[in-house]
Amino acid sequence: MEEFRKKIRRKVMFSSIFCMSGLFIYFILIRITGAPDYARGILFGVFGGTETVSVFNIFRLMPLLQNDEKLKQAYITETDERNTLIQKEAAKTSSSILVMILALAAIIAGFFAPVVSMTLAFVIILMCVVSVAVTAYYNKKM
Repeated sequence: MEEFRKKIRRKVMFSSIFCMSGLFIYFILIRITGAPDYARGILFGVFGGTETVSVFNIFRLMPLLQNDEKLKQAYITETDERNTLIQKEAAKTSSSILVMILALAAIIAGFFAPVVSMTLAFVIILMCVVSVAVTAYYNKKM
């Protein structure tokens, strides 16, 4: 159980660091670049979303560290074989669907904006490279 407690602490620490560094980077980007209003809006939306998720994770995980019963329940939920299998299958299916949607979007964008089409193609390539790298990592680890 102590190992799981350490894992939760790492998640809280990572979310806190991510939250603070995101705040710092956002204000640096706004100050240095002098971005137009449209870019500021996009930056604010991305920043707001990531900050909201980080703060939500911190508030969701902190009570687990203070209550052993909640920590035990979270451990059981996280290590349940059925839940992990569902998560793995959902991740595999959703990533395949996302690659297909991106490929379709890249084809359609090719008729209107070649730069957008190339960007989407590079995103697809990056997703495939990351997938191969993560698969190789877990093949060696397990």
